[in-house]
Amino acid sequence: MRRNFIEVPTNGIKINTLIEGEGKPVIFVHGWPESWYSWRHQIEPFKKAGYKVIIPDIRGYGNSEKPKKVNSYSLREITSDLIGILDFLKEKDAHIIGHDWGAPISWYTSLLFPERILSVSGLSVPFNPFNEISPVTLFKDLYKDAFFYILYFQKVGIAEKELENNIKKTLRLIYCNSDSFGMKKMIDNASNKNLKPKDKNSTFLEGMTEPENLPKWLKEEDLEYFTNEFKKSGMYGPLNKYRCMDLDWQELFKLSLNKIKQPSCFITGSLDPVNFFIPGVNLFESVGENYKNLKVKELIDDVGHWTQQEAPDQVNKILLDFLEKI
Repeated sequence: MRRNFIEVPTNGIKINTLIEGEGKPVIFVHGWPESWYSWRHQIEPFKKAGYKVIIPDIRGYGNSEKPKKVNSYSLREITSDLIGILDFLKEKDAHIIGHDWGAPISWYTSLLFPERILSVSGLSVPFNPFNEISPVTLFKDLYKDAFFYILYFQKVGIAEKELENNIKKTLRLIYCNSDSFGMKKMIDNASNKNLKPKDKNSTFLEGMTEPENLPKWLKEEDLEYFTNEFKKSGMYGPLNKYRCMDLDWQELFKLSLNKIKQPSCFITGSLDPVNFFIPGVNLFESVGENYKNLKVKELIDDVGHWTQQEAPDQVNKILLDFLEKI
């Protein structure tokens, strides 16, 4: 099906944005390493339900512009891109839904521009205030001699070289090691007492197993589409979001202490690796205390990180029911 894209001028750059349907706007915000295409299963159901669907390629991705400075990928900049899209469309306000990095982007859009956001939904990554120490320092303390991907991503060029060497293989490994099947395998491996965690000097893809076949949720044509998008964009812009984590901490620490005021929804999979992000802590159990109006908190069984792609029907029902109620 041919999709309707507009090159939207916003916040000093141009953002490739899918805009379809009529009604109250819903902005969908993708994560890493994804694209607008990550929301392909949501477009028709939301249009049918009477919403205007707005799905941008976040700056640095796909056909959107790719600023050259690392600091151009802060939460302040990206949230301003989204509000600029609403301004361009002459829309007063909108609902917002984000997955992975798109979730923090959505939470902070609601905090930075409260009058423009009607409700906020996050998939995979719950809202939590910043710690007293910076994220990078915190991760260094937590992981010490073990590998942690966010620390690996900090230095420009190293991760790009590894991940861009064979984009299709990179994406296949990432998608298939973080979905439900890949996570079950990782949990099985983790139960092996003789298996040591990756050393901090490892690379990102090291130790990932390549599946013989793609999982049901990911067709060959889907993988091909994502591959072509990253062949266009490369990984520099997308990885810069991780490199701005300490900048976000500096700029938004005080704001992060506020609770999300808008009606809120949180959805994650029971096998999402983000649930086990901090050793010894289950993030899903703590979801709720940082919201004033959390109406929905759902854990979908047997689903990994790619929530709305692995379980589109369940996710669509939860989200549409949530929006209908409010």
